[in-house]
Amino acid sequence: MKLAVLFIFLFTIKDGEMANRTNIENLYTKLFLGTSNNELVQNIRPSFHTEIIGSLSLLSISGLDEVSGTFSTMVTLTLFWQDDRLKWDPLEHNNLTYLIVPQSKVWTPSIIIRNSAKKVKTLGLDDNLITIYSDGNVYLNIGDFLETICSFDVTHFPFDRQNCEILFIPWVYFNDSVGLKQKMSDVDMSLYSANGMWEILGTQAAVQYVLPGVSRGEVYAELRYTIKMERRYSYFILTIFMPVIMLLLLNSAVFILPADSGERVGYSITCLLALAVFLTLTADVLPKTSDPLSLLSCFLMLLVLTSAVICLMTIITLWLHHKDEKSPMPMFLKKFTYCMLCKGRKTCAKTNEPDKGGDIIVLVSSPKNKVRQEPRGFDANQSKKLETRSGATQKHNRVGSKEEKQALENIDEGEDLFSEITWKKFAELFNFLCLVLTLVFTGLLGFIYVLIARGNL
Repeated sequence: MKLAVLFIFLFTIKDGEMANRTNIENLYTKLFLGTSNNELVQNIRPSFHTEIIGSLSLLSISGLDEVSGTFSTMVTLTLFWQDDRLKWDPLEHNNLTYLIVPQSKVWTPSIIIRNSAKKVKTLGLDDNLITIYSDGNVYLNIGDFLETICSFDVTHFPFDRQNCEILFIPWVYFNDSVGLKQKMSDVDMSLYSANGMWEILGTQAAVQYVLPGVSRGEVYAELRYTIKMERRYSYFILTIFMPVIMLLLLNSAVFILPADSGERVGYSITCLLALAVFLTLTADVLPKTSDPLSLLSCFLMLLVLTSAVICLMTIITLWLHHKDEKSPMPMFLKKFTYCMLCKGRKTCAKTNEPDKGGDIIVLVSSPKNKVRQEPRGFDANQSKKLETRSGATQKHNRVGSKEEKQALENIDEGEDLFSEITWKKFAELFNFLCLVLTLVFTGLLGFIYVLIARGNL
């Protein structure tokens, strides 16, 4: 008993001065030793309906495990209530206004964590200290390391935001016996040590009521603390997002290599393997959950698939490049290649506006390539009348200038318009289109992922 009184004496201070030991011993004896209601003070709540006011102080966030759904924190829970049995007159005890005693000396609410990730236990240590004030107010400060269950949504990883709750509930007391209230509307962050992975966006404190599954109308009151967090994504952008984009851009550069270099297939497969190995090394960083599935995992899978498609297109390009020129080429490929190479203009006269004064326009009559010449500005109806009047029944075959002769030569060459389109030209065009498509697809895919992951789309 003397050790207990000495312990209380060391923790009792009044107005910055050490209290008299005799005063502390007398007060301790009066409250806990000198009366017959010692066990009543320890085991019976102060009143039929005891109102307990709580507040939570967040000290640190130890970690969040997306796989097990565990939220680890270090907190301090402060509870205070009124116990009229522990009042005293400070004047009778040398103005002693408060007393610090072990938790076991007075009645305390058995608070547990309702959403604990491990075994259910009473919050805090067995030898917690309680501060008793002369007006009967009792303060209990409980510090503990908590592991609670939190439902994580990693859809937008690493741009995700999480809301985790910590729930405190009396062990056996219903709301009509022990009521709970919040001292503040949020969590105290004055002692919080910042976390390198998570940034606190806001907190909320509230009281909610729980109706048990098998109940006779009793309702439990519980303290609910919500912590809203946002992941710091800079690390993931620098170590995952940017490297895979650069690897895919390097893979797209295979279409710049000359087809006859002999390095194309080996280069594309090397880039594909490098991307696969890199994703294997970074797999531990990615969330290992399937419900919900992270968008980043889908994005990386699309990049690997794109790299595989690049390898396939590289092989097809080389196959087209080395294809036998004697092999017939389908006409639709010739037309497509001709149009893409900007040669798909109709063959006509070299100039549509010849010089004034007696110029002659050369007209082509398909399909026999018969040529007819008419004066500039000559009307077709008038031509018919002149032909009828003169009785001319044959078409003009005379060409009067060098420009007209050149037009005729171009017409003769137009009979085989696509003769210069070969398999190599088509392979060059296909190679260019593959380069453009892969670059555009890679940039567009990354842009869309960022928009979706940031919640802007």
